[in-house]
Amino acid sequence: MGKSKANFVVPFAIMSFLLFLLGFVTWINNILVPFMEMQFSITPSQSQLVSAAFFGAYIISIPVGGVVKKIGYKKSVIIGSVITGIGTAIFIPALGIGYNMVLMGLFITAVGVVILQVVANPYVIALGTPETSASRLTLAMAVNSAAAVLAPIVGSFIIESNNGTILVHEDMAKLMFMVLAAISILTAIFLVFIHLPAIEEEEEEEETGDSKGRTAWSYPHLILGFVAIGMYMGLEVGVGNYFLKYVEFNVAGLDVSFATIVLGFYPLGFFIGRILGAGILKKFEASKVLLVNSLICVALLAVFFITKGTAFSIWPLILQGLFLSIMWSVLFDLSMKDIPASTAKLGSGIICTGVVFTGMWMWIMGKFVERTADATTGVMDNGAAYLFFFIFYAYIIFFALKGAKVRRNIAA
Repeated sequence: MGKSKANFVVPFAIMSFLLFLLGFVTWINNILVPFMEMQFSITPSQSQLVSAAFFGAYIISIPVGGVVKKIGYKKSVIIGSVITGIGTAIFIPALGIGYNMVLMGLFITAVGVVILQVVANPYVIALGTPETSASRLTLAMAVNSAAAVLAPIVGSFIIESNNGTILVHEDMAKLMFMVLAAISILTAIFLVFIHLPAIEEEEEEEETGDSKGRTAWSYPHLILGFVAIGMYMGLEVGVGNYFLKYVEFNVAGLDVSFATIVLGFYPLGFFIGRILGAGILKKFEASKVLLVNSLICVALLAVFFITKGTAFSIWPLILQGLFLSIMWSVLFDLSMKDIPASTAKLGSGIICTGVVFTGMWMWIMGKFVERTADATTGVMDNGAAYLFFFIFYAYIIFFALKGAKVRRNIAA
């Protein structure tokens, strides 16, 4: 961006609102998984196709990065908002037609979300100095978490428990998607009349011989960060996707209505963690904060398995949100370090493509849970899905210690 800094309050607020919108759309998936399972009488692994359809759209992140580079941030944001509106509108008839149409609506919605995601992250990073970029992105993501707190509250109106039976309310779900569609389209219209300062790529002219001629693919820490984002998304989404079923069927004395309320504390942890993290990341090295938070989460995961099946066990799962909160922004920021402005948009697309792993993880975890079904009662151990978290955390710890620091100099 140009050396003379404009007033970034308005563009920062706009990007934060977009992160709020895509945050709600993303986090409502935690409610949609059990909702779809009941609505269409499908298996746990089939219901996880909700995640596969939504997060699978992130495969287009790389070409989206190219499109953003060609048409600019503002036009990309408008297009992303319109596509999100179209996708959410499809849900309204789809819920009464069939699961396949729901998945199509999810995928289209996710395409719009991907565009907004690819635009918002590097734009926020560019709205200030590189030294405070991780802190700035973490603060913007706190707004994303506020939407995540709202999602379970809204979800409690579309799914509830009655004497051990999970009930779904199709009309309330349709109303929710109607509101989302309206907000998305109105946002696009609003943006047409708003000025967003362009991110100039004048830094490209100042590149040294070590960076000229290099593509985003030639930065190993960026590629390792792409994998790290994929691992992280398995954690962020995995907690919520299996939490309601775990509480309903594997914890005595608790039901899905209570679980829906408790699940709201998970994204609340993200919100609190990101507010605190914005300050912490100004004082401490991002990779060290990432390492400490990952180790704390591993300890919480161990406590969960020690107490699995008890009412206490739900809290180590929920508390992870507080420490997972800074991971997206830190992983993204560390992956983008030393990436020149000329390749930043493609780099953002590569990193965001890592989200596509989410659907695969959720489906694999669902198949694993199905294999735990009791031969007599048919009850599945939904908590077993969290065993995969040890793998995810192991990779993030590697990235914090080594992966984020890998550099390879390539002569022009």
